[in-house]
Amino acid sequence: MNLKKVFPVLALVLGLAGGVLHGLDLTKGYDAAGLPSGTPWFKLVCILTAAAVLLCIFCARQYRQTSDKYQAFEAYLCGGGDMHKMAAVLCAAVFALCGLFGLYTTAVHLIDLSMFERVTLIPLYLLALLSCLTFVRLGSHASAGIASEQSASLVFVPAFWAALDMVNTFKVNGNIPLEGQFMFELLGAMSLLCALNAYARFLFALPRPRLLAGFAALGVVFGLTGGVGSLLAWLMGSELVEVSFLPRAGCYIACALWLAYQLTRMAVSTEPEGPALRRKKRTAQ
Repeated sequence: MNLKKVFPVLALVLGLAGGVLHGLDLTKGYDAAGLPSGTPWFKLVCILTAAAVLLCIFCARQYRQTSDKYQAFEAYLCGGGDMHKMAAVLCAAVFALCGLFGLYTTAVHLIDLSMFERVTLIPLYLLALLSCLTFVRLGSHASAGIASEQSASLVFVPAFWAALDMVNTFKVNGNIPLEGQFMFELLGAMSLLCALNAYARFLFALPRPRLLAGFAALGVVFGLTGGVGSLLAWLMGSELVEVSFLPRAGCYIACALWLAYQLTRMAVSTEPEGPALRRKKRTAQ
């Protein structure tokens, strides 16, 4: 069995399982006072995600370290036809809906928000709306096997969205002593940011397929863990997840699924060979 073709499915299964466990932890892992109730859900999700990291590193090693700068994007991330377009359009649609709903909830609760949340949440959801254009343009061009400089430069929009979401999540929840209440949402934003930056390397720097495969898989795992977990906890009536966080959870899930599709494209790549990585020798002073 080709491990590369199983890799996307493995990442999806691990991410969904982590999301279910995280949702159960947010729902049943804390009492009315917000203290741990002694349930094993948090330990289980920690064990699962730790194992997922090791599995992702092992599976990513099946790819080359580097690839040819002028062939890598077309070889690894292009093709797929209508399926590629559909994945991009669905991701863009979710980002659009979540961005609009996020702006609405922010406007409704604007008076109750701190100044930091006001300054970060409005640009965050505007970036989510702009990310729609990124996914549509990248999807349409990649499905046709081409990538223009204009469409390629748009990949930094969702990267900025992930970076701003990470900063907001850490700043707003940094004073909470129980990390399990926000840790996987923070890891989700961090892993999505790393995956989008690795994707950008294929267009603007030396392509590193192994790096992209690893970070994309981690983005799938932690993006689904944070997004599905928060959504499931809200549906089960947890007081730890507010309605205002649901748009961000939806963006986590959409971006994670988009990365999972990119892994399926990489699995059928011809893998053009690239230059060997060379470490710079330290000069004696």
